[in-house]
Amino acid sequence: MPVSLLFFICVLCSSCNDMKLAKEASGKWECINIIGEDGIKEKTYYEFGTVEGNTPGGSLKETTYFTQSEDYGDGKCNVKYKSIIQGTWEIIAGDIYFTYDLSTLKVSFEGVDYPDMDKFSESIAQGFIKNYGQSLIQEDINEMKEELYSWYSENDNNEDCYRNVKIKGNNMSFKAQDAVVKLVRIK
Repeated sequence: MPVSLLFFICVLCSSCNDMKLAKEASGKWECINIIGEDGIKEKTYYEFGTVEGNTPGGSLKETTYFTQSEDYGDGKCNVKYKSIIQGTWEIIAGDIYFTYDLSTLKVSFEGVDYPDMDKFSESIAQGFIKNYGQSLIQEDINEMKEELYSWYSENDNNEDCYRNVKIKGNNMSFKAQDAVVKLVRIK
């Protein structure tokens, strides 16, 4: 009997702490910039919906901006895309679980900028993209959507688990498989 009572107390304390963490997590957070092995820069925003009822979690909206630098003539251009996916989040025993609704995944082209070009050359390049580059852009969007779909669905039930959630003021962190993810509250 004492072992089961101890277990009950541990579960009760854990669920109280989960609810406290969940209420602190509600809001919009920005992830520190990530640069992938392929050189693509990522900036991700998480919107953790308000906790309602007895579940320490809510709705989730994850928005990621991707910037890829490419050679263009004598300079470089930065091609920008955005992905949005929705789902739910929940804190269980100090870990945060994201469950993604794959049907909500959207990828869009956000534009190109040319940091090394003068304004005249940039307008010529933009005109070329507008007139001739749409099919290439659509191919990139489709490829990126396939890769993201595969990444989001590689886990059981389209779910990701991040360990050891910590929230201190406007900073949140949790452990991913290969790193610690750090977020800053923006709303």
